[in-house]
Amino acid sequence: MTEQEKKRRAAARRRRERERKRRIAIGVSLALICIVAVLLFLFVGKLMRKGSGASDAPAAGSSAVGSVNSVPAAESTVSAAPVVQETISFSDTDVHTGDLILINSVYGYDFAANEGLENLVNIAENQSYSYQVEKPDYRLSADVLPHLDAMIEACDTAMGSRETGITSAHRTIEYQQNLWDETVANYGEEYTRKYVGVPGYSEHHTGKTCDIGIFYADGSQGSFSESQNAVWMRENCGQFGFIRRYAEDKTAITGISNEAWHFRYVGFPHAAYMVEQNLCLEEYLDYLRNNTSEAAPLSVTDSTGSYKIYYTAERTITKPSGAYKVSGDNMNGFIITVTE
Repeated sequence: MTEQEKKRRAAARRRRERERKRRIAIGVSLALICIVAVLLFLFVGKLMRKGSGASDAPAAGSSAVGSVNSVPAAESTVSAAPVVQETISFSDTDVHTGDLILINSVYGYDFAANEGLENLVNIAENQSYSYQVEKPDYRLSADVLPHLDAMIEACDTAMGSRETGITSAHRTIEYQQNLWDETVANYGEEYTRKYVGVPGYSEHHTGKTCDIGIFYADGSQGSFSESQNAVWMRENCGQFGFIRRYAEDKTAITGISNEAWHFRYVGFPHAAYMVEQNLCLEEYLDYLRNNTSEAAPLSVTDSTGSYKIYYTAERTITKPSGAYKVSGDNMNGFIITVTE
């Protein structure tokens, strides 16, 4: 190789080395420019987000433990346990039981439905206050007797004597049939229908009804209808859960002529309300059926407390909160009485 050829090759190597270095420098420069551009882009984007009120919070689905501004990916929905409302159910038989059942010439007493529910006790043997009972075998519901005792005692106290007593109480259908036949024989059927319930349609079957009379010390009896005892009973019976069932101004409704002596237990607070409003049982039940519901009950307060009362024809209802009582009406529905 000539000296000239050596020089030419050396010059070519130097050119290639310079070209390599130039390319490296250009590559590094371009990389630096890209890095600066990216950093600048990120910085400008951050400034824009702050200016627009955007949060630095992580996007939905990301994690930012300890960040007070963290926004959950989605609000967790916790399904609350369903509220179970207790209910009470009634049978068709239940319609014919309770303190408020209507017994008249249209709606008879259901003996089968009330079998075992009357809880009859002998009045003379179980009375808590001593008063005359016309016959020693007269019986009344054990739930009703304490209220009758209290009413007679209060009446005697008010009268200043001990002349109030019982002339009739619970009657079997056989007893009522004999009474009906005897009265028809003596006075005729027209008269009998005014004063004696048709057998099977008498309130005396319930064990919640009694006839009150006047008993003198010599053993004779006086007229209760003409006594001051009758006046006191008419005005005060509601305080003891009783109503005077057959008043002279209600004959067209009840179908029975005036009987000042006949008292029916309907319970609290119904009796006090009926006496105050001058309602017979037919009118009271009609009012409840046509004007009340669970959402719009009748509010009544008497000496025993405050109550909400309403009618329902449903066979299953929401169980009332607190103490309550249920009575059928002997027609097609129920009266619910809730203690407030």
